[in-house]
Amino acid sequence: MRKDILSWFRLGVYLVMAIFLARLVFLTLVLGGYHEKQASGNRIRKEIIEPLRGAILDRNGEYLAVNKKVDGGVVRHYPLGEIATAVTGYVSEGSSEGLESWYNKRLEGTWGLKLVEENAKGEKIKELDREEAIGGKDLRLSLDADLQRQVYWAINKGETFVKEGGVVVSKVNGEMLAMVSLPSFDPNLFIKNGIRGEEGGSYSDALMVVEDKENQPMFNRVISGTYPPGSVYKLVMAVAGLEEGVVDKNKTVEDKGEIKVGTFRFGNWYFDQYGRTEGLVNVEKALARSNDIYFYKLGEWLGVDKIVKWSDILGVGEQTGIDLPGEATGFLPTPLWREKKTGERWFLGNTYHLAIGQGDLLVTPLQVNSWTGSVFSGKVCEPRLVKGEIDCKDLKISETTKKLIASGMKGACATGGTAFPFFDLEGKVYCKTGTAQHGGEETESHAWITVVVPMGENEMDWIVVTVLLPEAGEGSSVAGPVARKIVDYILQGETL
Repeated sequence: MRKDILSWFRLGVYLVMAIFLARLVFLTLVLGGYHEKQASGNRIRKEIIEPLRGAILDRNGEYLAVNKKVDGGVVRHYPLGEIATAVTGYVSEGSSEGLESWYNKRLEGTWGLKLVEENAKGEKIKELDREEAIGGKDLRLSLDADLQRQVYWAINKGETFVKEGGVVVSKVNGEMLAMVSLPSFDPNLFIKNGIRGEEGGSYSDALMVVEDKENQPMFNRVISGTYPPGSVYKLVMAVAGLEEGVVDKNKTVEDKGEIKVGTFRFGNWYFDQYGRTEGLVNVEKALARSNDIYFYKLGEWLGVDKIVKWSDILGVGEQTGIDLPGEATGFLPTPLWREKKTGERWFLGNTYHLAIGQGDLLVTPLQVNSWTGSVFSGKVCEPRLVKGEIDCKDLKISETTKKLIASGMKGACATGGTAFPFFDLEGKVYCKTGTAQHGGEETESHAWITVVVPMGENEMDWIVVTVLLPEAGEGSSVAGPVARKIVDYILQGETL
């Protein structure tokens, strides 16, 4: 009996040993190769090779965005700081704005890849394969960095405190020369290990910029802000009236200070402020003096449909097509829109308001800049920041129309006109001021001015300066001095 128990015990031991041996053989011979391959695979690591981002340069080769070496690494740097943020924007950790966003693919280049073999400690043994990165392409802009500085200083460091504003300077052919929106911020704040730019501004870190909902420093007022244009819209009205044959050089309106329609009163600014009238007014004098009575009657003679027609032709309430993200359309009211929105029909009073750039009409400073150039060239040109082919559409505006409007705008800049900061230039430039009411009597008006500076014989090379200072007061007294500083720089400098 005892022998039988020992026999069974030995058999059990042998069986257990056989099982362990079989398992060992299986792990070693069968799965050994598999695990070896797995271990080998774990030692191959993929590394992404980031391409060197293309630089952004102004028309003269000055860097507006460039790569800098910092602590052994490469960081994006914006030398001008907040001076050029409205144009360059920034790129940081997958987020981008401005030109950095619009032309990201061109600037970014093509990413590379390398395979690296490493040991169990993570130490590199050798590089197995590599596909080189291809650096991004540089952007050469039409923008002039020195003019950009002058515009920034004119609006940000003038005698008059400016809380917010937008300025755009372009050639009539659509080449953008400068663009500033305030408040602004230093884009280097969004760059890890970034270096502050020439003008660092008042913000100390990116979080302060993002969380400032009141001042909205990341909001580009030139292309994204929409405002009633006030009297700068009278340029559009003048084109419409002259091209439709409703008025000519000799047709006049008698300014009696006000027009009454039923219980409603529509006054002229000169009568309302000083109690004075201006007698017989033709289109040239109406532009020079920004006479509301003339444009009320012009709107009445044209009718709203023809006003809307010519507003569409000149790009009012439409995107200009500039090569920047975030452009707003603005808004051009129509009788159909009013009926759908309010259930009311379009009245003559609505036409009067539209005719002087008030009511529900909303535009961007860039749109004002664009149509100012159009009334001189007779063309609508797509604004471009990156130098290249210019795309312009001929509007077939007559030479007579262009000359009469130019004469009226020259009168606005001369003694007796509305743009008094330019009187001493003796007709060297062309102006149109605007004071746009909004939000009731308790709020200040939006201050506008748009100025054309002749540069050579070809009007396509002439320069348009447009200034908007929201809720700042009258266009002539507030926006005018800012524009004058910019115009002085242009007149004293070399041809752009």
